[in-house]
Amino acid sequence: MKRFKHYFIMWIPFMVLFIFATFSLELVEGNKITTTEYMGLLDLGLIYFLVVMPFAFLLYPVSFLPLTIILSKLFIPFIGRAVIFSVAGGIGGMLIFKKLYGWHDGYFIEGYNLNLNSAILIFGLAGLLYAWIDRYLKGKRGKAILL
Repeated sequence: MKRFKHYFIMWIPFMVLFIFATFSLELVEGNKITTTEYMGLLDLGLIYFLVVMPFAFLLYPVSFLPLTIILSKLFIPFIGRAVIFSVAGGIGGMLIFKKLYGWHDGYFIEGYNLNLNSAILIFGLAGLLYAWIDRYLKGKRGKAILL
């Protein structure tokens, strides 16, 4: 039961990290787009967070929840977990980058010289922070501190 609670508690840091990473990506890359075709942070303002929040909520059960459960069952050391979560975050960043800026066959990416590497780095860092939060909440020996 404690593990079950832990997985649901980890939903909150995932959402915060995902929203922060998407916001950071928008600041770094999305602000380069200066056309009225793209509705980004400059156009939407705080509503941007309300648009991103449902994706953060729905993405956890299909991405990081199964990964967290599998890695918990395999007893992988923290370094391995951190690498796996960072790689998963980087892959997720690539997908988010393509979804945000890649429609119209890469029109925004090529036209405004957007860099995919920034998405990989930002979301990879978010994955690393997720691993640290997971370790902190579980404690050094895998026992939940807050539960």
